[in-house]
Amino acid sequence: MKLQDLLATDALIPSLPEVVSQTLAELQNEEPDLRRVNQLLSSEVGLTVRVLRLANSARYGASSARIGTVDAATALLGLQATRQLVQAAAVGGAFKGVPGVDMVEFWRYSLDVAKIAQSLADELRQDPGLAFTAGLLHGTGDLILKMAMPDRPCLQPSFVTDDHRYEAQLAELGYAYPEVGAAFATRWMFPDRLVEALHHQCDPGEGAGDKTLSSLLYLSCWTARAHELDMDGTALFDSFPHGVAQSIGLEDTQRLRDEQVINWTPPDEARDFA
Repeated sequence: MKLQDLLATDALIPSLPEVVSQTLAELQNEEPDLRRVNQLLSSEVGLTVRVLRLANSARYGASSARIGTVDAATALLGLQATRQLVQAAAVGGAFKGVPGVDMVEFWRYSLDVAKIAQSLADELRQDPGLAFTAGLLHGTGDLILKMAMPDRPCLQPSFVTDDHRYEAQLAELGYAYPEVGAAFATRWMFPDRLVEALHHQCDPGEGAGDKTLSSLLYLSCWTARAHELDMDGTALFDSFPHGVAQSIGLEDTQRLRDEQVINWTPPDEARDFA
């Protein structure tokens, strides 16, 4: 399937859920009604659970105290972070039962990438909420490809452990999951900067404008996959993308090659998204 045919197939790229669309519309008002936002978010149990799970995973600049209600989440996070959080939480509900995919494993890994991205963003004085959302969404293009072409060889290995997936998809399809994920993010009205980062997550030196977020996402994906592959020692050091790290001024790269980069996501935390 050609890329333009894939992107033109509405059934393959999920539409923005109505409750999310209404919530985002309210958040775009000059003076959003937070009571209305909270009512909308609380009207769908699955979305409420994912919002709270994400709020506590990402922290989004909030205090270390656990966030227990939607009202508390929106009050602590602010309008911009709430918008990102709502969009990200809705993504989990948009992809259910993708053929041949262990969704708990997929979201566990994606949450790991998101947490690493957030940590790097804090260090680089970037928007941590935007980085977290980029990490959470980075593999959605692969899910769409899997739904469209479940039997293609380049889509058979696990996304979590296949570190040659990008190159294999380019060779077999002529395009790959970053482009598809960027198209999905565009349709869901994510910020242009996030769309650009998704598009160039595997080739962060390309693209226009500031490449910090795409480079940060590249490093986060590398670190999470190295953990999944249980890489260590010389192999870990030799494969580390030093050039990408240096390009964004990241000096302390040793922690990205350690086992204690983040608190790795347990399956129970990812299960709400599956």
